Amino acid sequence: MDAADAAVVGRVVEARAGELRGAPVRLLTVEVDQRVKGRGLDDPLVVRSPARTDCDLDVPERVAVGLLLELAPDGAWLGTACSVVEAGALVAAGGEPRGGPIKVALGLVILALVLAWAVLRLRRGTRPQLPGPPRP
Repeated sequence: MDAADAAVVGRVVEARAGELRGAPVRLLTVEVDQRVKGRGLDDPLVVRSPARTDCDLDVPERVAVGLLLELAPDGAWLGTACSVVEAGALVAAGGEPRGGPIKVALGLVILALVLAWAVLRLRRGTRPQLPGPPRP
């Protein structure tokens, strides 16, 4: 995923044949379910793939799939057979961290409780009886 310019989870909704500089290509229209990496990703996203080669991006339509994409010099998104990954694994590996504000709030509540307990004990003047060396 580090080498990819973009990573998305989406569904191929249309595949059509095309040609680029005399070479056959497939243009896949991908409806993006979740952006995992990358900026400037449209929805739907058009992905260009080689056609009639061993590297064809051949995925079933309307099935969620993870795609690792490369940005071509002409601004098109490129995908090959090696671009396909399992959607759940892609989201787990690179999804946005969730629950950040909740974790901070819980941490502050716990800190406040510990500090209140410490101040209360300090005011009372009680100290715990810790094990130590024997008294003479």
